[in-house]
Amino acid sequence: MQRYFAIVSDNKVLLSNDDQHHLLNVLRAKIGEKIEVVSEGSLFLAEITKISPLVISVVNKLEDNSELKAKVTLYYCLSKGDKNDFVVQKATELGASKIVLVSSKRCVVKYDNKDVDKKIARFNKIAKEAAEQCHRIIVPEIIGPVTVDQIGKIATEEVRFVAYEEEAKKSPSFSLEGNETSVAVFIGPEGGIDENEVKKLNEFSFKNVSLGNRILRTETAAVYALSVIANYLEK
Repeated sequence: MQRYFAIVSDNKVLLSNDDQHHLLNVLRAKIGEKIEVVSEGSLFLAEITKISPLVISVVNKLEDNSELKAKVTLYYCLSKGDKNDFVVQKATELGASKIVLVSSKRCVVKYDNKDVDKKIARFNKIAKEAAEQCHRIIVPEIIGPVTVDQIGKIATEEVRFVAYEEEAKKSPSFSLEGNETSVAVFIGPEGGIDENEVKKLNEFSFKNVSLGNRILRTETAAVYALSVIANYLEK
């Protein structure tokens, strides 16, 4: 069943113009068809009662258990091409509740101030569509870009990891207890994370961890790390 993030008021669903277009012109929905609607963290079953103008009425409230047991934050260094789009999409599907974009020393990509709002708007749209597709009840918050130095002021997670390839020489992977309330993982840029930035993150209580004995592409590392975290939290 199709799911949308929308506003529910007086038992009526108010979709955005884009979502109305998708429902009526892409899905070609008819009177009597039902959809799922998420509003302010609550899930509802709703029914189309009129097409022109579009009227969608709430049928009843539903229970939902799609979210992870802990809040998961991905700190992701900016990448080239459409890798950022890919990571935002997959991080959403894997349960991240926040995505912090990072401009680190070895990042090839740098955003101009005039580009930031446009980029964040694009990422928010990707996250919303991914959250609807995988039936989540929240859309991850996306912020940044921030520097590594700024992370110390915003990191509040109970457990914090930084994926560091040098750690592969000491341990094969990382683990969780499964009862954490919030978890963060930092994924470095395509050229690898700078050693001084690792030390800075260590000062911010980020623990060095390995993602295995192979050197992964940055987008693969993000997906791998979030998959491991989700696995522990969903046991």
